[in-house]
Amino acid sequence: MKLKITSSLFVVMLVAAGFCFAGGKPDFSGTWKLEKDRSFSNPPGLEQTLVITQKGNQVTLDTDLKTTRGGPQKLIEVYSLDGKEGDFTPAQPPNAKGKRKASWLPNGQGVMIEDVVSVDGKVISQTTRKWTLSADGKTLTVDYFIDVQHASYEAKRVFTKAG
Repeated sequence: MKLKITSSLFVVMLVAAGFCFAGGKPDFSGTWKLEKDRSFSNPPGLEQTLVITQKGNQVTLDTDLKTTRGGPQKLIEVYSLDGKEGDFTPAQPPNAKGKRKASWLPNGQGVMIEDVVSVDGKVISQTTRKWTLSADGKTLTVDYFIDVQHASYEAKRVFTKAG
């Protein structure tokens, strides 16, 4: 009888531990290189490297990218994953204003970033990015859903962790 109670208690402890670890949020920190062959619907000649620093609910994204038409660019963005909308300055066009909301996906499965860009009070684009990390932590997938004035499209960028 004592063995049966001890075994049951052990099983309950394992299940409880599993729930604690299952609810953990992914850590996107690291240097990530774009895998062109696994990505689609991106600008011609896109090359991209991400350096992500994550501390709790704050993510800093330092991006080096290059395209055939645009040449090299450096972008630095900071996301607060609290689900609150805030202002940001879009890279283009020069007089644009942006609103951004970033939050964790349910059960900490990834991150959702929603941007709305407007010029003179008129919305010119809406972009939703969904970040997910592979179970082994070596592949970052960013799914893009983009709506501009006269079109909508999807894109995907798959990154491999360097090092």
